[in-house]
Amino acid sequence: MNNLSGTRLSGRIRWNVLTVLCSLAAASCAQPVETIEMTSFDPSQDQAAIVGYYREEAMNLREQAARYAESAVRYEHLFGPQSDWVSGARKLSHYYAESAQELERLAEAHAKVAQPGIQKRRCPMKDCSN
Repeated sequence: MNNLSGTRLSGRIRWNVLTVLCSLAAASCAQPVETIEMTSFDPSQDQAAIVGYYREEAMNLREQAARYAESAVRYEHLFGPQSDWVSGARKLSHYYAESAQELERLAEAHAKVAQPGIQKRRCPMKDCSN
């Protein structure tokens, strides 16, 4: 019986060692996460990713604004135009629409930074159309 328990222990140790080695191998393959400073206009930051993020969020907010506007219409039919439900849904719709506009403005500002050659150079020659 002693030999059997030694075999079990040896098998467990092998599995534990194998598990640790696999975990270390997986950890060594993991890529470091690159963080982007969303408020930075530094060209070294991925401005295109920032633009994409802001535009996607603006689209989500516009969809949310549309849902609340639709809810306001439904609530008006159910509870009347003076209902708190109606005014609350309209206020939320307005808030989300304004927030979407602000994110679009931010996206445009970052898009300008992302464009190559933003600063126009003066051409020393008379004909610079070439």
